[in-house]
Amino acid sequence: MKKLLLLFLASLPFASLFAQGNDIMIETDDQHAFFIGLKGGIDFTTMSQPKECDLYDGVGLGFSGGVVAKARFSRSTETAPAGTGALGVGLELKYKINTVKTIGTDDKDKENANLSVSYFEVPVYLQFYPFYKSDAMKNFYFEVGPDFAGTMSRSPKTLTVKDLSGEFNYVKYHLDDEESTLKGLDVRLMAGLGYEFPVGKNLVGLNARYYMGTSKLAGNFDSKMNTFELSFSWLFNIGTL
Repeated sequence: MKKLLLLFLASLPFASLFAQGNDIMIETDDQHAFFIGLKGGIDFTTMSQPKECDLYDGVGLGFSGGVVAKARFSRSTETAPAGTGALGVGLELKYKINTVKTIGTDDKDKENANLSVSYFEVPVYLQFYPFYKSDAMKNFYFEVGPDFAGTMSRSPKTLTVKDLSGEFNYVKYHLDDEESTLKGLDVRLMAGLGYEFPVGKNLVGLNARYYMGTSKLAGNFDSKMNTFELSFSWLFNIGTL
């Protein structure tokens, strides 16, 4: 139910987009610009503490990279250049590694082991350009939307935590154990901002985002990962419509 509520909230801007379509999106021919490109960045990940003990020990550094497809719509005038309006939409296909520091011991008896999870993720988002009529700030935007992340790998396979009552296995990942296997899908709520610098008809972009995880890592591991991401993109204009 919580995931459905977050997805509903994330979809509200998209509903607003289509509701205003007659005013913003469909005014003249050849006014909406389309782009594809590459994107890469670094990620700073935090993790909520599990119920049983304090396991999380600090922010970890990871990275992400992939491809981008987006469209920016026109202004509602015939004289405005293509793709200079208030709204845009985008979709990305990315590989991401989230890493956090822990006080646990891994399966190789290394203490203070890092927990790393790699994902294939698909952010889908609406972009809003609040200053689209300004020459200096017309390419500054806010964005929001859902992010669908599928688990690809994780390290280590086990984490062991010591407490006053002795040593116990805190969490294990086994492919044949449904209760302790790392969850395969995390649906996140994403929000961010950025700026795009024109290079001819193409764009060089700088972007900052926050991803809020909604799924616990495993059936017996109720922590959630949240990520702050800084990224760089190069987008190629592939035409207008």
